[in-house]
Amino acid sequence: MSNFLNARRGLSPEAMDRLLDVLQVDVLDLADPEELRQRALQRPERASSFDNVPLVSLPDAALVPRIPPRQVLDSLKFRRRFLNRLKPDAIGDRSSWLRFVAVRADADSARAMAPRLGPGAVLLLDRHFNSLRPYHRGMPNLYAVRAGEGFVIRYVSVASGRIILRPQTAQWPVELVEIALGKGFAHYIVGRVCHIAVEA
Repeated sequence: MSNFLNARRGLSPEAMDRLLDVLQVDVLDLADPEELRQRALQRPERASSFDNVPLVSLPDAALVPRIPPRQVLDSLKFRRRFLNRLKPDAIGDRSSWLRFVAVRADADSARAMAPRLGPGAVLLLDRHFNSLRPYHRGMPNLYAVRAGEGFVIRYVSVASGRIILRPQTAQWPVELVEIALGKGFAHYIVGRVCHIAVEA
């Protein structure tokens, strides 16, 4: 106790419990009664109705199954009911991959996919959906795709061993990505864009 009072050592939670026991003091006796009353009156948040989704840069989202905390730029809340309703369709084993990540559309992707994407749009990616099966009948899926050293947001189709990256706007060129020997097209798909949010 003397060492603690003279700042020569800390006090572990166990030691603190023993000390309070000896002094016959409850931990609540140390708190301000008015603050306790205010907290008791506060409406509890329904934490279970939301999930936190990490906002990351596209290379981080593409390359690793789990996102290291140091690569998380921010954390965004999405309704758990909405996320649970989304249907996965994974080619290959992605069971160890964190399913949902959020990314910001880069300037080129925003221009290529205008007006569907705006500058700075935040995209929710489902990384457990890397098939080309249409999610909504009559509507093409939008994907985050590896292309060379970078990543793009495009509509995707496959022909003759190439991934065809189609823009929204006719002014932007169609691009081709060669599928490497021993790889399938699904290897290049980071995930399906399942929600777009445009910041005001």
